[in-house]
Amino acid sequence: MRSNLKKRNFTLVIALLLCTILASCGGPGQKEKVYRGVTIAPSYGYYMSGRTDRVTGYVVKIDKIASLDNPGLVFLTSGIKHAGEAYVDVNGTQYDIPPLAGDFEEKSSEISSGISGKQGWYSFKSGDDLVGKIAIPLKKETLRDGINEVAFFTRPESDGFEVIDAQIENIDNIESIVIGQTYHLLARGRHATIRDFDYVHAYQGEKRRSEHDIPEWAQRGKVNFYRAGINWENLDRMFEMFKEARVNLVATGVPRDTKSEQYKRIKKFIDRCHENDIRVTAFNSLGGIDLREVLMDPDLKKWVYHDEVGNMRWRQSGKVFAADLANMGYRKHMLEHAKIQIDADVDELYYDFAIGGTGDVLDFFAEIREIARKKGKNISIYGNCKGNILVDEVCDLLKSEGTTEAGVWDGKWVHNIPQARFYFAAGSEVKPYRSKYEGADPGVANPGAHDVRDNMKFGWKKPIAEASAFQSHFAIAEAGSKLFNGWLHKDNPMAMQVWSDICRYYTFLDDNRDLYTDVQTFANIAILAPPLIPSFEVSLKRESLYNALAEMNIMYDVLLLHRLEEGMLNRYKAVIIADISWMGLRQFEAIQAYQKKGGKVYTIGSTNRLQKMADMVSSADVFAELNKMSARRTLSNRLRELEGLPIISLSGAKYVAANVAHKKGTDRYFLHFVNYDKPQRNIRVRVNLGDKVNNVTRDAIRLYSPDDVPLKLKSLSIKNGRIEFTLPVLDIYNVVEIGVGG
Repeated sequence: MRSNLKKRNFTLVIALLLCTILASCGGPGQKEKVYRGVTIAPSYGYYMSGRTDRVTGYVVKIDKIASLDNPGLVFLTSGIKHAGEAYVDVNGTQYDIPPLAGDFEEKSSEISSGISGKQGWYSFKSGDDLVGKIAIPLKKETLRDGINEVAFFTRPESDGFEVIDAQIENIDNIESIVIGQTYHLLARGRHATIRDFDYVHAYQGEKRRSEHDIPEWAQRGKVNFYRAGINWENLDRMFEMFKEARVNLVATGVPRDTKSEQYKRIKKFIDRCHENDIRVTAFNSLGGIDLREVLMDPDLKKWVYHDEVGNMRWRQSGKVFAADLANMGYRKHMLEHAKIQIDADVDELYYDFAIGGTGDVLDFFAEIREIARKKGKNISIYGNCKGNILVDEVCDLLKSEGTTEAGVWDGKWVHNIPQARFYFAAGSEVKPYRSKYEGADPGVANPGAHDVRDNMKFGWKKPIAEASAFQSHFAIAEAGSKLFNGWLHKDNPMAMQVWSDICRYYTFLDDNRDLYTDVQTFANIAILAPPLIPSFEVSLKRESLYNALAEMNIMYDVLLLHRLEEGMLNRYKAVIIADISWMGLRQFEAIQAYQKKGGKVYTIGSTNRLQKMADMVSSADVFAELNKMSARRTLSNRLRELEGLPIISLSGAKYVAANVAHKKGTDRYFLHFVNYDKPQRNIRVRVNLGDKVNNVTRDAIRLYSPDDVPLKLKSLSIKNGRIEFTLPVLDIYNVVEIGVGG
């Protein structure tokens, strides 16, 4: 018997009123009518009757049935796993709903975030990774001019499902079918629609930004970024601060009025930055329109995203409305501002809240590229796309979200390593991303910070170390006025201690750029995963696996399912397929080809077909057990059977994370060690690089650290690519280089 938990989660519906949306979807000279449904709630009497089987309901208004020759119900859904568990009622006539393609293993426990589904703003519940588009032919005689009621139901003992959008239109199929499905996010910041699905399903990455497109200055490992505010009355001190911290990228705003005094001041600031070899990022918020702006100019209401019945949607209640990037007036407004910023000679455009329909945001960035190209410039685009990987792919660098301050807090190890692995994958191993530990909610006092002293964020070194160790850039951001003024005026000893820490670490990064440029992670194991970044906007059932591997220092790379091609897995000894319920033929054939060449496959959950071909199989129940040491030991032992000797192992280090990076085109490797707890001594390290590094000499092994620790390894031994040594002291961050340039 399957769990009814999902059914309880998804029987909630939204009370909305009626509207009609007509869309043109026919060929040239022909307009087909599409009648979009509006969500309605069941009556109070329905709940009083004790029923709980209704998932959601829609009302669809049809002006003339005669306009529909072959009517059908088209909708988006997730969570329909088996035939016979769901049906839809249209004006009293029932139609069975076909399940999504894939094998869905039942779980002994559920991970539920208690938040809304894909209709929500930044989040959806774990487990419902797949969204499918389904078309069901309708009997024309069951429809009527005017109001039509459509209600979706679960059958007894079913798990429940989610309906995201629904409409009635002409369709071609004569039987109920699943037209297509995707793991990709369809929208951020507004409800996903069938239009969003159609764009994402057809998109083949044609606008994707490649490594050679990224401006040289913005490439991974080359930036010390500052975006904590500019004080215009103390610019000399600001530039002194930039010099102290070796800052080479600063964020500012660029006003629209090019004749204003403010614009002239900003332009002068940009020029001064360039004179000091500092690049400039222009800050923008793409997804919001301030309430003040709408009150001052009521015509801006048309730029706000409206729900199905015309209500303006808040992004932050009482403060900021959600912008509608599909509105051509708003889009033109934002593109005109981009032109102004490019003409002001900024080096990068940062778009905070880059949300909306996936296709709308993706095409918006492509339009900016074209504007810059016509001006003879290659502008870097820095996108805060809320984990929407398709949009991330068209940016030059990405913004991580949901990070919290690295450390051990109340006995809990807090780190952001899985997120770093995913952003590294999302950036195709070349694009940088910028992380900060403040979290994603600036409305919360010191969001994401744990070490707060005298109302100031004190612990900056561990987050900078973590970001640097896992191929990120760190953003000095949202410091708070007390800390910022203390830096600026040098009148607060605690603030100046924080600034000294930042300067020490940023100086270390600048002095050792060679350790961070042209590098990629080195691992024997790949995890094949859907394109869902484990951060604040997603509660993933697989996250326990990612955390367990990171905390056991088992090196792994993330490979995103939609990118998998034949040959991509060849550099790995084993691939973990982490509870993937469905994949396309191209991806499956790539795994088969990899296995034929000797690669090992380990499935945790996943489809029956994948389990049958795998060399090793575990139930998806493993995910719920990986917080226990016994389950972690079992997982580690199983991976050793596939991988052989681990790349790196540590003794005497409970809260230390390691990362191994390879300098491209050389036989140099960098071992990064981040200590999340109190300083530790005499950590024994074993490194197995096999035949990757030949003829290693003691002189080719070096220890670096921004901390005040001994820079000489103890008890060093080298034998056939196996290297052992002791880190005498690990305060927060050490780097060990192995090998020589090739």
